[in-house]
Amino acid sequence: IGAIFGVLWATFDMAIGGIDTPIKALCILITIDFITGIAAGYKTNSLSSKCGSKGLFKKIGIFVAIMLAYVVDGAMATNMLRGMVISGFAIIEAMSIVENTDRMGYGFLIPDFLRSKLIQIADEKKIK
Repeated sequence: IGAIFGVLWATFDMAIGGIDTPIKALCILITIDFITGIAAGYKTNSLSSKCGSKGLFKKIGIFVAIMLAYVVDGAMATNMLRGMVISGFAIIEAMSIVENTDRMGYGFLIPDFLRSKLIQIADEKKIK
């Protein structure tokens, strides 16, 4: 079983362009977002397996997008699209951590200008 895991890990590593610092940072943000999301769901009594599995599939989608960006970078002989995709998802994950912090009842820790922008973004999502 160790050999199978090793082959899968090596394949994943190759598919996303390596486990470098940006990927490690994104993984840390994803983990923190997942933990704070569970905590916020627990605190607001909205914890559900349906919501959790939807979140996990979104996290898998992040790595699929990184794989696609890496392939396109290779096809175009560039080295920028992968980094842009990782950066974009890192920003989204950081925003989600801040939103989860607010949902947990620690909104007072978030600066007012940031909190008002997050509320504006959430309202715009509801309209669509």
